[in-house]
Amino acid sequence: MGNVSSLRRRAAAVAAMVCAAALTLTGCSFTMPGSSKSDEGISDTNVQTFTPSGGKSTATLSIASGSENKEVATAIQKAADESNVTITMHYMGSLDIMNELKSGGENYDAVWPASSMWISMGDTKHIVKDATSTSTTPIVFGIAKSKAIKLGWSDSSGKTKPVSTADILSAVSDGDLKFSMTSATQSNSGASAYLAFMTALRGGDQPLSEQDLDNAELKDSVAKLLSGVDRSSGSSDWLKDMVVAKPDRFDSMVNYESLVIQADKALTKAGHDPLVAVYPSDGIAVSDSPLGYVDRGQKLKDAFDSFAKALSSRDSKLEFERAGRRTGLGGSLTYASDTQVQQAFRAEWGINTDASMLKTIPLPTASVINSALNVYQTVLRKPSWTVWVVDYSGSMYGEGKDGVVKGLNAALDQKKAKAAYIEPADGDVNILIPFESEAHEPIQANGTDTAELLNDAEVTEANGGTDIYAGLESALNELPSESEASKYTTAIVLMTDGRSTTDNKRAFESDYKRNGSDVPVFSIMFGDADPSQLKALASLSNAKVFDGRSGDLAAVFRQVKGFN
Repeated sequence: MGNVSSLRRRAAAVAAMVCAAALTLTGCSFTMPGSSKSDEGISDTNVQTFTPSGGKSTATLSIASGSENKEVATAIQKAADESNVTITMHYMGSLDIMNELKSGGENYDAVWPASSMWISMGDTKHIVKDATSTSTTPIVFGIAKSKAIKLGWSDSSGKTKPVSTADILSAVSDGDLKFSMTSATQSNSGASAYLAFMTALRGGDQPLSEQDLDNAELKDSVAKLLSGVDRSSGSSDWLKDMVVAKPDRFDSMVNYESLVIQADKALTKAGHDPLVAVYPSDGIAVSDSPLGYVDRGQKLKDAFDSFAKALSSRDSKLEFERAGRRTGLGGSLTYASDTQVQQAFRAEWGINTDASMLKTIPLPTASVINSALNVYQTVLRKPSWTVWVVDYSGSMYGEGKDGVVKGLNAALDQKKAKAAYIEPADGDVNILIPFESEAHEPIQANGTDTAELLNDAEVTEANGGTDIYAGLESALNELPSESEASKYTTAIVLMTDGRSTTDNKRAFESDYKRNGSDVPVFSIMFGDADPSQLKALASLSNAKVFDGRSGDLAAVFRQVKGFN
């Protein structure tokens, strides 16, 4: 293969992000398999343990949970204290929770997804018992107040007028609105919003049907609406942090009302324009946050019942509402007179506590949801443009290269990727740039035809040194043109197992900044990769680093693809 030697490239694209800050609570700690204190900021922390403050734990429950529950850590800690049960929260995507249930839930004692639909779709073995809603939160548009005023959807006090999904579609079509949103196939907030868009644009009070998914006019309208997505994410909590970190770049998002509230607390504290919550008047999805016991014969039902009861106590419910969740009937507030609850549900942020204005869409059957997600991934979502910059240095020989090839197949092989709802679609572009001391010639795959790219990934030999910056410099030259950039969600994904030489670091950083590119450089770290080098790239490009040093590397590749 030839080599790319130029260190001066031009590029433009879309994206961004921020690393979430760790929450510190008495009796509560964050951990992540394979990580250490020196690795802080490498990835969103995905395990959090709550131990009873009295130190008298009677049992430990392992819970598969949506990432949005990080925001209610205080309520979880209070319930752990009251029940004397240690709680280990494993934060993951909705699809992952669904798949854990499909496979028997052998690693978990309970599940706590954002919505009941993931239990309905995943619990094919009927192992979930006593699932009960812990709180509710609608999925809304959070739009910077100045922008909402400009659109005519809000006044200066934060009071909003009724805004329909058709109004939102019109604003997108006119080029007046772009927004960030989680992937509908990887996160509940994205899936719920997508189902609400489709239901509202179809009209009527019935749930979506298979016939609706075949309606060409409806699909065209939804695709036009989704063309307004300027950043995709695999995590609702990550999306919120991204908007908080870059409010001038990302001024609109679709997310849980509770996370819009959390974002506004941070934005106003930093002196930034808050987001105004806009509730689509013709159809809105509401997440019911159910907690259910996974009965696999482990005999922890009594501990689960104690924790669940404590979580429904006044003290815990009050903390839910202080965090922006609703605990009353039909989406009302139970503790509206509490000062801290009032500081969360603030009218100047567009928050409407009148439950009657939540026109909740009826959820389709599990089979229709599954079909709708497939239609989203293969037909309706905005196409992705991904440049895979892959380490083929000598240290990758053997297991390292085998792991990368397996990961690329998990993300790009049509049949394998379909199981995770991340398969390439006709409009997608995937580009592979192998590198060692220098970057190899790029290999491009258009649409679903990824076989040649995957074959090249397998036959390319691992040898030479490591220069991630040469690979990244080449990647800048492979991004879509300025005229094409708005058609794609774009990302660079770097995979490396070693410490890089830095001869070309300054040139890459200079070109990245000078050309105004804000495409995220997501990194997958494994082997002996240098965390400091990858964190610097994440900081430069407002991206994040994924830790692939332990566990299934293919699963990490799938997770990364969920962000693009």
